[in-house]
Formats: sequence, structure tokens, C-alpha cells
Amino acid sequence: MFSSPQVNRTLVTLTFHDGSKSVVSVKLPLSGKLSETLNNQDQFLDVISGAGEAYFIAKSKVARAEATEIPQATLNQRRRNADQAQFNPYAVLGVQSTASKEEIRNAYVGLVKMYHPDRFLTLDIPQEMKDYAASMQARINLAYEQIG
Repeated sequence: MFSSPQVNRTLVTLTFHDGSKSVVSVKLPLSGKLSETLNNQDQFLDVISGAGEAYFIAKSKVARAEATEIPQATLNQRRRNADQAQFNPYAVLGVQSTASKEEIRNAYVGLVKMYHPDRFLTLDIPQEMKDYAASMQARINLAYEQIG
């Protein structure tokens, strides 16, 4: 039927006058420029927190706004370097080959919580980040099955 228009957002670190900081997704105007959002006559910013909570922040409380880079996949470089030669399920799960079943399961559960694609459904992040989480989830499941 009718589809809602795509809302442009960007990840921004807001520093408030009291020194506290918050990383939020800020709604952008049709032009897609953060500067227009910050300098228009609106008194509030339309934001979504990392937990998916939507709310408004008074612009008068904001001392500084910085566009925030989306975390790159290099965050897991250590784990990927260990996997380059061959698929090592222990390296994927981040445990030693001598780890107990309980340690392996705890590592698995922790990684599933971190990378499960459903965790990212409500967040306004690029599709490639959601795809990355889904591929990491597949690797984690495969590693756990192999060690099992």
C-alpha cells in the first residue's frame, strides 16, 4: 500500500553543557545535512538512543555536536587475523583449545548476545552493519557446532 518515506539519520556524539556525552542517531532534513538540523529554528533534536529509545533533546542543552564514525569491522581484527590461515572455531569463540565445555558455552552465549541480528532491528544503522552481524552470527554458530 503506502510506504513511509525513508528517514535520513546520522550517528552523532552530543556533548552537553554539564560535560556529559551521549551518542544518538539524529534525524536529518531532506537535504541530509547535519548542519541544517542543528541550525534550523526547531528547539529540539529528534533522536534515537543506541537502545532504540526515541526522544527529543533541547538544542539549548547541547554544547557540541560531532558526527560520529560508524564503527568499522576492524574492531575484530585480532580474531580475523587468527582465522585467516584456516577457520579456527576456538579463535572465533575467543577461547583456548583446552577450555572446558562451560567456558566454551559461556563464550558462545556472550557472542550470540553481542552479534544476534535481532539486536540491531530497531537501530537505525546501515544495512551493511546488519549484514556483518548476521555473518558473524553464522560464524559463531558454526564454530560452536564444530566444538560442540
